[in-house]
Amino acid sequence: MTSTRTRSVLLSAVLCLASTIAVILSPAAEAAKNEKAKPAAAKKKAAPSPSDIRKTKKAGKAVVASPPPAASQAWEAPPKDDITKTPLPPPPVETKPVPAAAPSAAPAAAPAAAPPAAPAAAPPAESAAAPSEPQPSAPTPPEEETMPVLVPPPPPQYVEHLGPSAYPGRLRGLYGGSLWLEPSFHGLQWPYMTRTGVGVSGSVWVDSGYEKITSENPGEPKIANLLQHGRAVLRVTPIYVSGRFFIQGQVELVGNGCQSADRSMCDQSEKGTVDVDDLWLRIGQWNVWDLKVGRFEGWEIYHTGMGLDINTLERRGAWQTVTGPGFLPAPQYYGVNYMHDRPRGMGLGYAALHFYPLSVLRFELLGELGTDDAADSSAATAAAAGGTTTTAAGGNNVWGARPSAIFDLGWLKLKAGAEYQSVTASMQMLSNGAFVDDKTETTKLGVGAAFQLVFDPYVEFGGNIGWGDVKQKDASGDSDSTGSYTTTSVGGFANVRLGRRGSGFEDLLLGGGANWTTQYYSHKVANSDADYTAHLQIFGAVQYLIAKQLFVKAVIAYARADIWPSGQPDSLANAMWSGRIRLMYLY
Repeated sequence: MTSTRTRSVLLSAVLCLASTIAVILSPAAEAAKNEKAKPAAAKKKAAPSPSDIRKTKKAGKAVVASPPPAASQAWEAPPKDDITKTPLPPPPVETKPVPAAAPSAAPAAAPAAAPPAAPAAAPPAESAAAPSEPQPSAPTPPEEETMPVLVPPPPPQYVEHLGPSAYPGRLRGLYGGSLWLEPSFHGLQWPYMTRTGVGVSGSVWVDSGYEKITSENPGEPKIANLLQHGRAVLRVTPIYVSGRFFIQGQVELVGNGCQSADRSMCDQSEKGTVDVDDLWLRIGQWNVWDLKVGRFEGWEIYHTGMGLDINTLERRGAWQTVTGPGFLPAPQYYGVNYMHDRPRGMGLGYAALHFYPLSVLRFELLGELGTDDAADSSAATAAAAGGTTTTAAGGNNVWGARPSAIFDLGWLKLKAGAEYQSVTASMQMLSNGAFVDDKTETTKLGVGAAFQLVFDPYVEFGGNIGWGDVKQKDASGDSDSTGSYTTTSVGGFANVRLGRRGSGFEDLLLGGGANWTTQYYSHKVANSDADYTAHLQIFGAVQYLIAKQLFVKAVIAYARADIWPSGQPDSLANAMWSGRIRLMYLY
């Protein structure tokens, strides 16, 4: 019995000792187990199952989201029973979930054993650290980050204001000077437009001036005129462009400052209050060739400088205040301009073919064709008809040709041209009750040349020469000596810039020029020289350009016309002094 009790006591002691050892050793074993499991878990990084996530949400624990797993990255399982040791903080780009609840044996120690919870702002910080990795809780659509922002293209400009690029020219002349303003741009294609659309441009100018004319002819009165007139041009240029090929049209609507009901009182061109300058159609290739048809000006050959502008006092010069037999007009200069100005008439127009074989060489072949609306007032009594001749109102058939060429190196410009024009009656006339042919005819022939030198930005100058011949026949086909004459003109100009660029005077120009024109008629009285006239025109000008847009120019001019009718012992002279101020705005 003793042995039996002894064995029972020993067995109980052994069981108690074993239980005590188990209790003592269980935390260390579990910790060792956990330490041994961590490397494997870190290597495996298995993603939590949906059941684990549900358990975590059910337990009320906050789970901090971490970036989505990559191919080599997975979720790390949290420690379960480690209450003796705080684990290391998570990597900077990965936040570990909050561990699950500790065993019931030590509930108060669980918060201390868990890793420190990240603040609420932690997810944005992680996003800033790794912006290319969207958060799983609120994934960002890839197209919001990867697709570029689409900016709609600007709408096409069908109507635009033509800028400087539409008026090309490699050194056209001193900026703002007379060569720079030359209306045909030395033969260049303009307006130069490289895209389909409609261009708008134009100009406005107003002249205020004074002129005084005195005459040595006692039958001619003296005059003194105050004058203000002006013109505005609205230019509209539609164009279609495909590469170098283009189709272009242009119309220039003109408003004249003259408001007189009598068209002949407005200006030398007898234009009314509203008129049209250009009206043409052109087809071709840029800088290669083009064909231009309609109403326009031919290429300029004879250049006058900063004075003698069209429709000005000094251009008209010492004109005759009285006309009629014995009163010869002061001659206008000839510069290959029988067919230079725009044609006038109800059915008269130009056609010009342009070639550009080299960048410095240009050719124009201009032709004129049509019928004007001038009444035939030159018919006289025909001796062959044996009676009076009744004038028949009708127009004139006009045709002609004007070839010209320009060689332009920029600093040197050489120009030459010739022209021939024929004007014949288009309608029969009534003579002694019967219609007979009207043989009235005028033929014009001329040649001219010019040179121009440009030393930019300080000086430009040039010289001109022209010779023209006019022959007229009356209604009977006989030579009309009073309407047949030969004209010769020579002239030159110079423009000088007063200051260097940036000095404040770079927009101030001085200019001057002179022209001498002589005209010999076929008509003469027996034992006397033929009718003769001469015209000297001199001018000086100063111009200032405001804001590169407004031209302010003052011109002072002197002209003297010598009139020497055949049979007169001495010549009669007219003298003119004039001055004007022009304001001109280009747009």
